[in-house]
Amino acid sequence: MIQSVKVKNLTLSKENVRKSNRDAGIDTLAANIAAQGLLQNLIVTPLKKAGTFTVKAGGRRLRALQLLIEQGTLPADHTVPVLVLSDDDNSIEASLAENFQRVPMNPADECTAFNFLIQKGMTADDVAKRQGVTTRFVEQRVRLAELAPCVFEALAAGEITLGVAQAYAVTTDVDRQARVFTQMNSSYYGDNPDNIRRAILNGTVKANDAKARFVGRDAYVAAGGRIEGDLFATEGDENWIDVDLIETLAAKKLEAAAAELAQAEGLAFVTPIAATHVPYDVANQLHEFHAPTRALTEEENARVEALSAENDALLDQLEQELPDGSTEAEAANARIEAIERELETIDDARHEIDPAVKAQVGTFVYIGGDGEPRVHTGLFSEKPVVDPNAPPKASGGAAGDGDAGDSDQGPKLSATLIDELATQRRQILVAHLASDPSMALDLTIFLMAQNVVFEQSHIPNHSTLKSGAVAFPIVAFRDEGSMASQTIDDQRQRLDTSWAGHKTMTERFDAFRALDDEARGAWVAYSIARTLEPTLNVAEGYRSNGFHDHLGRLLDIQVENWWRPTAENFFGRVKKGIMLDALEEIGGPILRGRYKDAKKGDLAGTCASLCNGQGIVEAEIREKATAWLPEAMRFDAVEKPARTALRSSFVDDDSGTDPDEDEDTYTDVDAETDAGDDIDDDGSDNDQENGQHLSEAA
Repeated sequence: MIQSVKVKNLTLSKENVRKSNRDAGIDTLAANIAAQGLLQNLIVTPLKKAGTFTVKAGGRRLRALQLLIEQGTLPADHTVPVLVLSDDDNSIEASLAENFQRVPMNPADECTAFNFLIQKGMTADDVAKRQGVTTRFVEQRVRLAELAPCVFEALAAGEITLGVAQAYAVTTDVDRQARVFTQMNSSYYGDNPDNIRRAILNGTVKANDAKARFVGRDAYVAAGGRIEGDLFATEGDENWIDVDLIETLAAKKLEAAAAELAQAEGLAFVTPIAATHVPYDVANQLHEFHAPTRALTEEENARVEALSAENDALLDQLEQELPDGSTEAEAANARIEAIERELETIDDARHEIDPAVKAQVGTFVYIGGDGEPRVHTGLFSEKPVVDPNAPPKASGGAAGDGDAGDSDQGPKLSATLIDELATQRRQILVAHLASDPSMALDLTIFLMAQNVVFEQSHIPNHSTLKSGAVAFPIVAFRDEGSMASQTIDDQRQRLDTSWAGHKTMTERFDAFRALDDEARGAWVAYSIARTLEPTLNVAEGYRSNGFHDHLGRLLDIQVENWWRPTAENFFGRVKKGIMLDALEEIGGPILRGRYKDAKKGDLAGTCASLCNGQGIVEAEIREKATAWLPEAMRFDAVEKPARTALRSSFVDDDSGTDPDEDEDTYTDVDAETDAGDDIDDDGSDNDQENGQHLSEAA
């Protein structure tokens, strides 16, 4: 039953389920009640004294009303509506439901509501007073309501957090918000507010950026592009402001190059990619096509043999008869060069693709790191390529890859007999292969290379030898844009895949063996290198491997030339103390003291700029900064002796103790998380944690 009761006749029940933080936000609630009135009645039960009640649900509203009466905002005999329950059990359940069964309002709905009031003519100050919030809070919500539609819709759908939305709101340029939102949606660190703010505020491109170099300064300026110069910097450090214009000019120039290439080569398509790499997901949606190399004709074979013999004879003459610098020697060298060109022409003819086949395949053109257009060496098709000139398949004959052949060939054998005979034949094959190191080496390289080429397809090769690419420890992590990943992609494109286009494994193996030593050696290096697992120069744990550091030193790897710490990949994800230590290592205590009071996000940007050569500092400090690396990224670790879990029972123990009691068992548990788990100034934790726990029994 609803009835009106004076506030002075209400007391708070001890059975109210809210016991903690009872006074939190009472001032705000009181201001809201003063402006709007009591929008929700209290739930009470009667006391023994007639006309008095105890409040079971609505204790905060009661205290807000009492505060307003104390302040003189409401009269002392102010009455409020209450719902009177007679059953204490029901009242406790009602209190629990009112405090527990409540869903926080979606921030997007809050923004829309505040913006509606402003549009109706109210000032931010008026709205703040009536809603019991600060004027700044209202202004912030109104700013969020004016976000780019794609960002605001993501907030309303719960796809991004309030902190992420606030990061986009640092600028009122909705076009820039939308562009950065599109970029960040496909970025691994795209939900980090610090990264978003930097992308929004640093919406410029350096003149030495690959895309800027591809467009060209003159073309950019002629199209109305604006440039911010630095009197103390080189031209390469100029900031090109109009990013959208750069994207448009690059896309148009690349599209023209793609169309010209497709027409000149007779390809079905050439897709322009306005980036420094072809995204893995884009290429992976297509079928990779490998054109088989045809065998030499009899005429070509004869010509190759004749040219090779002539070449050898000329080399002998140069070494034994013809003096250096003589007319005869120059003529011999000129003839050798002509022979090499003719041999290359003959070899190129073996790689020619039938026009009918070429019309079904295509490739990509993208921007190289040097700013030059680059054509992907691989060929791709939307569906498996059909060769119209291929001979029809025979009804019987030899089996192809994974093909059981004609089921009617030979007598029927039991499964057990098949396994036994196969084992016997395997033993005979192994005995012979083990005695032919050259053949075994060719087979090793071939099997690993086939794993690379046909990684997405299951082709049975009946061998346990594998060289599969190691999986990244973070699912969906992409590193395609880094210098190392681009180099690996270039190495993959340079591998000779002419052998891979043949239909059967037999044909592929014979074609692979026909490659020269350099081509096969490149397959060895690539196949083995991609099996290496991720490791770091850390004291211990699963990621520690001193042998990898030894390999890095043997290869003379200068990590600073390949990787630089940025706010996204390092500084924005570690504790502030680590950043200050880095500054001290670079510029001493003075440089550390200069930034000791900076906020974490600003400090991360400063460290990143400094380590990437963009800070305005002394030449000596700049040199140290551009070479600085986190200890974990250096190849400095030394391999530790292997630790065995069990000791040999045959080792004498001079101590007289039981060897079992002195036995060492080592178990390393490495919880891999970002060190930067401290809380930002806004109270949010913006660092991402991997939380992957790995154990190693060494």
